[in-house]
Amino acid sequence: MTEPTPNATQAVRLAIEFLTPYVAADTEEKRAQAAEYIAQRLSGPDALDPIHVIRGQLYLNELLLLSLAKANGTPPEDCRDWAGQWLRTSSPQFPE
Repeated sequence: MTEPTPNATQAVRLAIEFLTPYVAADTEEKRAQAAEYIAQRLSGPDALDPIHVIRGQLYLNELLLLSLAKANGTPPEDCRDWAGQWLRTSSPQFPE
């Protein structure tokens, strides 16, 4: 049986639940453990619906990017444009 559909706040909390141990991991072994924890939460009889997990990750990423834009001195009305430009510029720089 799956959990009920989370609202936006619950989805962000779920994203934070997954991201926290992964970001805290300082070795590949700990990252693998964090990934295994996420995999366990996404499988089994009480599995989370992956679409809600993705939605939470998107909400959290949006909040983080807009915060980054603001911290970079971007006026509030331009934060979304700045975030989009950051994504377009940064995407090709990530290794394969």
